[in-house]
Amino acid sequence: MKRLLPVVAGVALLAAGCGGGMAKVKGQIVDGGQPLTFPSNTASVQLSPIGEDGKADMSKVYGCVVNGDGSFELLASGGEVPAGKYQVSVEITAKQGFERAKQFSASAKPLVREFKSGPNELVIDLSKPEG
Repeated sequence: MKRLLPVVAGVALLAAGCGGGMAKVKGQIVDGGQPLTFPSNTASVQLSPIGEDGKADMSKVYGCVVNGDGSFELLASGGEVPAGKYQVSVEITAKQGFERAKQFSASAKPLVREFKSGPNELVIDLSKPEG
């Protein structure tokens, strides 16, 4: 029984993660600080966890649909992701008017953000390529 207690404690620590917890993410896409409007179903924000190697794990992508007013909220995965660093990219299928958003696509230079346990607010300003 004495040996079982350290094993159970170790498993509990692993399950909890290293200060992990779950993060909720919502935000807004703006241009020069001004809200943007998007045609219905033409934009999404993609979140991919960054692994220990510093690269995004593209096998785990969480998508947030961008609403007409540019706001978005993670609803998939129960509305939460494990806290940590994520690659944030913007994918837009609109034919015109959003050329600056291409700089935030997964194939260009997406943003890297760290999401803490609990609510996280993310503003993506298309006028600021460095985020």
